[in-house]
Amino acid sequence: MTVNSQAPRSGAINRLALIGLTLTLAAGDAFAQGTLAPVQSTLQTLVTALTGPIATSLAILAVIACGFLAWSGRLTWGIAGSVIFGIVLVFGSAQIVQFFQSAVGR
Repeated sequence: MTVNSQAPRSGAINRLALIGLTLTLAAGDAFAQGTLAPVQSTLQTLVTALTGPIATSLAILAVIACGFLAWSGRLTWGIAGSVIFGIVLVFGSAQIVQFFQSAVGR
């Protein structure tokens, strides 16, 4: 005697599909009516924190480290370029994004 092990699984899958379809059809436009203000304010706070006083202090420390490396004769163009490029990217990030947005017509 053989037992069909697929029958209980397909019944459960059918029930789950029916429940999912019912929930999808029951969901109205009210779920999509919310604003993104909380997300936007959180992200703006994060950007302000990362490009504000914390980033300024880190940039100053990086320049000081470059000064000490130059003072001891161990500063290479690669290190100096990396520090300068990093500072430009951190503090110029808003202008870089605005440039690309205007380039694509936003």
